[in-house]
Amino acid sequence: MDVDNSYSELGLTAEATDAEIKAAWRRLAARWHPDRNHSPAALRKIQRINRALEEIRRSRRTAVAVGADSDTGTEDGSERTLHHTVRVTLEDAVAGCVRDVQGEVADDCGECDATGMQTHVGGCHACGGAGQVRRQFWFGWASTLVECGACQGNGVAREPCGACEGTGKAPARKYRCRVRIPPGARDGDLLHVPARAQHAGEHKETVCIRVELQPHEFFELEDDGTVKCELPVDGFAWIANRWIEVPTPTGLQQMRLRRGHLVYRIKGQGFPAQRSGPRADCMVTVVPLFPEEFSSKQEAQIDRLIDTNSGAAGTAAGNRATAWNRVLRKWQARLPETAGQDGQG
Repeated sequence: MDVDNSYSELGLTAEATDAEIKAAWRRLAARWHPDRNHSPAALRKIQRINRALEEIRRSRRTAVAVGADSDTGTEDGSERTLHHTVRVTLEDAVAGCVRDVQGEVADDCGECDATGMQTHVGGCHACGGAGQVRRQFWFGWASTLVECGACQGNGVAREPCGACEGTGKAPARKYRCRVRIPPGARDGDLLHVPARAQHAGEHKETVCIRVELQPHEFFELEDDGTVKCELPVDGFAWIANRWIEVPTPTGLQQMRLRRGHLVYRIKGQGFPAQRSGPRADCMVTVVPLFPEEFSSKQEAQIDRLIDTNSGAAGTAAGNRATAWNRVLRKWQARLPETAGQDGQG
C-alpha cells in the first residue's frame, strides 16, 4: 500500500494534519475492530486501516529525516543514492588517484514497514483497545485520560518486530566501488559511480563521492590553482646564489637562489586551475636565515671576504672601492689642519 492509497483508506488527503489522521483512524477502528464488528470483512478492514496509519507515519518521518540531513540516501522507485566522503592529499589531487570505497547500508524492514512494530488482531492489553488510559494525580481522587503508550493511541495490540528486533531496519549489507579522482579535483567536488552491493535487490544503487581535500603542512592552494610555499634557506647560500632543492606538489625541484630576490616562480608546478586542465605555477618565498651572533671563525672569514672584495683589482667591486678611497684621500688632504680638532683641549 503506497502513501496515496493510505490517505484514501482513511478518507483523507495528503494535507491532513496529524490530529485529523489520528481522529480518522480512531473513528474507523471503532467501527471495524473485530471485538466490536463481527462481520467477515472486519478483520481484513482493520488490518488495512492499521497498515494505512503506519504507512502515513513512516512517510512523514522519512520526509522530516530527509529535510534535516541532505547526506541521507534517497530513493525514487528503483534507484538509490548512497553518500560517501573520500579524503585525499593535495599531491593526490594534483596527479589524480584511484580509491576503493566500501561501506554498509541497511534497508527498511519489509516485515514491519520500517516501524519496528507489528500489529496483531485484538485490542491492546494496556488500554483494552480504547487507545487511552486513565492517569491519576498524586492526591489519588482525580484523574485524566492520556494516550496509551503501549499502542501509541491506536488501541491495537503491538509488539516489537521479530525480523528486525524492533529497529525498523533489515540486517546491514556491504557495498563497494572504485572511484577515479581526476587531476585537479577540489574540496567539495561530487563524483557519482555505480555501487557493487550485496543483495541490492530491486534497487539500482549509485555512490555519491564527496571529495575532501586535506589541509597541507606547508602548501597553500589559491583559487586560481597557484600553490604557495614559504621556505627557510641558509642566508650565506642565498648571498652566494647557490642551488637548492625546493618542494612542489609533484616532488623536489632544483632552483637557484638569487641574492636580493625573495619570491620565485616555478612554472607549471602548481595545481590545475580546472579539473584535468593545465597546471598553474608554484610560488616559493624564501626566508634567508643568518646567525644572531657570528662565531670567531665566522668573523675571521668575513674579514677575509671584506679584504679580498675591497682590494680585488680588476673587479667591479675592487675598482669601485679603489676609486672611492682615492676620492676620500683627496678630500681629506684639502681639510684645514684644525679640522676635526674642535671640542678637544
